[in-house]
Amino acid sequence: MDQIIIHVDMDAFYASVEIRDNPALCGKPLIIGSLPQERGVVATCSYEARKYGVHSAMNVKDAYRLCPNGIYMHPNFEKYRAVSNQLHAIWNTYATASEYIALDEAYLDVTRSAGTWERACAFAREIKQRTREELSLTCSVGIAYSKTAAKTASEEKKPDGFFEIRTQEDYVNLIIDRPVRVL
Repeated sequence: MDQIIIHVDMDAFYASVEIRDNPALCGKPLIIGSLPQERGVVATCSYEARKYGVHSAMNVKDAYRLCPNGIYMHPNFEKYRAVSNQLHAIWNTYATASEYIALDEAYLDVTRSAGTWERACAFAREIKQRTREELSLTCSVGIAYSKTAAKTASEEKKPDGFFEIRTQEDYVNLIIDRPVRVL
């Protein structure tokens, strides 16, 4: 049997945790990172802030120029680590091997635990469902034959997406006309 990898990537993780814990932030452009009067960068932001062109790793002063009415907050890494541990507990129930890339992202090898592509897809959908039901958060999930393809798949339908790339041919057909930065 070929390898089956699920890539899970939380949607705007820090911002989503803050919105979950303070519903008054829902629907507002939330920027997590440095404050506008400080030197520093954006760690992440809500999708509402992204509509203004704000993105991760952007200088916070540039973010403020694009989105002066945004809500700017310092990150609470202790809280995010606690939520990350809860996520890992969910994800680990499906994988025989896991590789965590950050607090909110992982590659899960489900080759042996799933046994079939169809069962692996069911695992991926269960991960999304449990993340929503147990933690009130959304994630994007990609499933593929390799880590690179799985990462591309998880990016394909963000936010709250699910996408699968079964074969190398499917992957090539998906990215053939795209800029090289998708890799």
